Amino acid sequence: MSAFASSPVRTPEKPMAFTSDELLRGGITAWILFVVLLVCGEAVPLALLFQSSALETAPERLLGLVLFLMLIALVGSMVAAVVVPIGLVIVLPIALVFRRMRSTGVHLAVYALLGAAIGGAFLLMFRGGRPLAPLFPWDYFFVIPAASAALAIPLAWWWTARRALRIDAGLLTPRPPRPDPDAAYEDRAADTGLGDVSRGS
Repeated sequence: MSAFASSPVRTPEKPMAFTSDELLRGGITAWILFVVLLVCGEAVPLALLFQSSALETAPERLLGLVLFLMLIALVGSMVAAVVVPIGLVIVLPIALVFRRMRSTGVHLAVYALLGAAIGGAFLLMFRGGRPLAPLFPWDYFFVIPAASAALAIPLAWWWTARRALRIDAGLLTPRPPRPDPDAAYEDRAADTGLGDVSRGS
């Protein structure tokens, strides 16, 4: 999110610095939001398309719609899984620059611009370098992923930053870390070894 560092990182001088775990959480949130927005957005034109299709019964149309949305979700998830790590590399220097900026609005504007740039690059690529050319009905299938990316990035930053700041303020209890079975086994082995030594002495 706004800095790649170890906790604790937020200070009066750097009120919007965030940890590496929070940065990763933001990336995962952006990935989830992109897929959800993509599926919801594509559902509308696909529903209209299937309504006028040659499929005779409503169950057939519904099944076709669900299968297409599942395919879109799968492809979108795979593409986002490749793009998100690249995006985190881009976010890191931006985060370091703006970690001293307290205003949430400024951060949202920056990440909204980043999302618009990524969405615009996607649209430019799939429209053959003609982003201002007239839109055809099938172009909306490419506009929706671009809009989903543009929205997912600032929304992911807002949600992750809000969660971290609420934890700092004591308004939210963080989830306890997952126990490490290897560490627990090593601790038991160490305790058993000490017990054997004491009994041997």
